[in-house]
Amino acid sequence: MNFNFNQEQQLILQAALLQGEAAINSWQRWRTLINIDDVDQDSYRLLPLLYRNLSANNVTDPYIGRLKGVYRRIWVENQVWFQKIRSILGSFQEADIKIMLLKDAALNLHYYQDHGLRYINHLDFLINSKDVFNAVNLLQELGWTAKEKIPNPTVPFSHYIGFENESKQYLSLRWHLFADGFNENAETEFWQNAILTQVNDFPVYLLSATDQLFYTCVFGGLTNSISPISRLVDAAIIIQSYPLEIDANRLLTLAEKYRFIILLKSRITQLQEILNLPISSLILPELQKLSISKFEHQEYQMITSKENTTLNRLKKRYFQYYRTVNTDDFNVFNFFSYLQSIWGLENLWQVPIQVIIRGIKRQISR
Repeated sequence: MNFNFNQEQQLILQAALLQGEAAINSWQRWRTLINIDDVDQDSYRLLPLLYRNLSANNVTDPYIGRLKGVYRRIWVENQVWFQKIRSILGSFQEADIKIMLLKDAALNLHYYQDHGLRYINHLDFLINSKDVFNAVNLLQELGWTAKEKIPNPTVPFSHYIGFENESKQYLSLRWHLFADGFNENAETEFWQNAILTQVNDFPVYLLSATDQLFYTCVFGGLTNSISPISRLVDAAIIIQSYPLEIDANRLLTLAEKYRFIILLKSRITQLQEILNLPISSLILPELQKLSISKFEHQEYQMITSKENTTLNRLKKRYFQYYRTVNTDDFNVFNFFSYLQSIWGLENLWQVPIQVIIRGIKRQISR
């Protein structure tokens, strides 16, 4: 895992997010280092934001037309997503199911406030656990097919289910924001702080600015595959859009509660070093004062380890389980139940056999 950005990545971040001479200078430097036809996927997704920022700073360049074309393409693609969102919101409203829009679409709608600036990769919704079975039925009626067996939301280790439609678009239906805790009241404070807005005439909830910033920075933990560039841009846009609504004390409380101090500190440090956002200098000193638990230290060391042995992979699973149960009391039976759940095994006795099989496969593939 690498939280660092190379020079080209830092320059496009600055060109897309800073103002005035700082943005223009970064653009000019980035322009000399990169062939715009060969940018990586993560940088490509920043091009619409880059287009808007350069236009706002009255930059003229032969590439502006190309950037505008990317903006228009993403705007059109996102319209398709919002058509899907409207149909889901309408169906859920009729069934009296409260729904929260998460991640890509929520950021696009409320924080970027322009359908062409933020690429939507897939949909994420949060509902209450009591509404899961009803919501699943409604999604199936709308043409979404569950990609795995429908879990019982009251069963431990169950927190979301993925769906796909005929166009191979993906949707995650969640009843927990984090794979952590698994009690029906875990999300109460997030719902209480949520923003109520609309897509067309359909009501939908969004995370508050502070909660959205935290979720953006830490969702998925240290192993999440979401691009660090995307995370940093999203975090910066949230802060720039609603600077007065960021509650630093709540941010620190959430980091401590969900044991994401190291990860949040890394993201806020990047915001400070690359973009010099004022709020970063206010939060960082307080983050430094927080006591990092033994668990967080051990988890960080394990996940950042370059050793990919069977034992290490099993240890990583243990840290995921540890986050789930949120207790210092290790229980072999419960840990095996967790492995049974995430591996989709019918019986508990299959777990140790599966561990051996996975270890053998790893040795053979070397």
